Amino acid sequence: MHTTTYDTTTQAAAAPRPGRRGRRLLCCLGAVVVLAALPFAGSAAADVHGPAEPAAPRSGLVPGTPCAVGTSACVQLGSQGFNARSWFIRDGRVVRGPIAGASGGPGKDTPTGTYRVIRKIENHYSSETTDAEGRPSHMPYAVFYTSSGYAFHGGGRPSDRTAGCVRLPDSDASYFFRNLNAGDQVQIVDRSARVADDRKRDRDNDDDGGLLGGL
Repeated sequence: MHTTTYDTTTQAAAAPRPGRRGRRLLCCLGAVVVLAALPFAGSAAADVHGPAEPAAPRSGLVPGTPCAVGTSACVQLGSQGFNARSWFIRDGRVVRGPIAGASGGPGKDTPTGTYRVIRKIENHYSSETTDAEGRPSHMPYAVFYTSSGYAFHGGGRPSDRTAGCVRLPDSDASYFFRNLNAGDQVQIVDRSARVADDRKRDRDNDDDGGLLGGL
């Protein structure tokens, strides 16, 4: 950026010496010239960094779950894809759950971590897996939380693991679909994670009951 400067020393020598009021005016004008030449720090930061990153999970756990305050959908994985448990959370408290479900088995494990809901498709069919009849796997009420295809969904056979998604009973998958919104936080933890204030633990993750399976 080209900045024009002015030789105020020469002008001051040629003109009569200003009084106190005149000196104040010159000082103010000089400050305006200096400020105009400086870049605005706030605008520069916005241009460089772009939109703010999603906030990290807040400290503390939601009572009755192993997930952080600020989470909307919580999942604790079970044994080798079986007996995952899910919770729907609003305003720091559980409003639905724990819900028995299934996740990915060995080699197609459901990844742990903290994610954000990115899109929802009510009547989705998989482009990667097929059902027992060789047709694309039906994934109703799909709520995707990664760009690589991991989602909550219903459908499938109750005896199958998934290919990495979290499968819920259709009624619960529908509830997640209707109540989760883009940007909501999803947290998935492993089976060893501590559950906060869990005084009424319904069953251990190693129990063989409640299998839902399948992608």
